[in-house]
Formats: sequence, C-alpha cells, structure tokens
Amino acid sequence: MMKNMVAIAAVALSLSACAKLTTVYEAATSSNVPAKTIYVAANAFNVVKTTATGYIQYCTPNPTPAGCNDDAIENKIIPAIDKGTTARNTLTAFIKDHPGELGDKGVYDGLVAATSSLQTLLATYDKRN
Repeated sequence: MMKNMVAIAAVALSLSACAKLTTVYEAATSSNVPAKTIYVAANAFNVVKTTATGYIQYCTPNPTPAGCNDDAIENKIIPAIDKGTTARNTLTAFIKDHPGELGDKGVYDGLVAATSSLQTLLATYDKRN
C-alpha cells in the first residue's frame, strides 16, 4: 500500500513538473514583446539594411566591381531585406496603432532573424573594406 502511494505521488509530481514545463514553453513561444525592445530591434535592422543596400548599390554598375556576387544579392540579400522590412513595418505600425500594448513575438523573431541573416551575408560577401 505504501509503495502504491509513493508511486502515485511520484507520478503526480512528474505530471505537475510536465504541466509547468508546458506552461513555460507556451509562454516563451507565444509571448509578446515590449515596444522598447521592438524599437531597438527595428533600429538594428535599419543599420544592417543600410549597409546591405550600400553593398547592392556598389555592386549594381556594369561591369560589376570585383567582390560582388549577383546570385547572393538576388537570392539571399534582397529576400532577407524584404522579410526584415515587412516584419519591421508590421511591428512599428502595431506599436503606433496600439500604444502601450505588446507586439507579436513571432514577428519580432522574424525581424531579429532577418537582421542576423543580413549580418552573416554581409560578412560573407561584402569585401569593400
């Protein structure tokens, strides 16, 4: 009888721990982001976007200057700029229209991912220095 109670208690504790982990996971994956955090991420994206745009403009003339990669520009850099711009615009419009409310974490994560992707791409392809 005592073994059964210990087993039941152990199962109850593990289910309780599992429920807490599920709650933590749900909070982390579906939470929202404060406006200040969004503005910092938007500004970081703007800086990286400016550098990426400069690289594209540098590489645009014909003949293309040495160190430019048209494939990377068309298939990697421009899509990352577009995704980041869309995420930034969505978040800043939401914050403007809903002052004091929290922005969507999924869109914020997209903005951060686009910024990170652009930084990596520029480090790989931008050899103007």
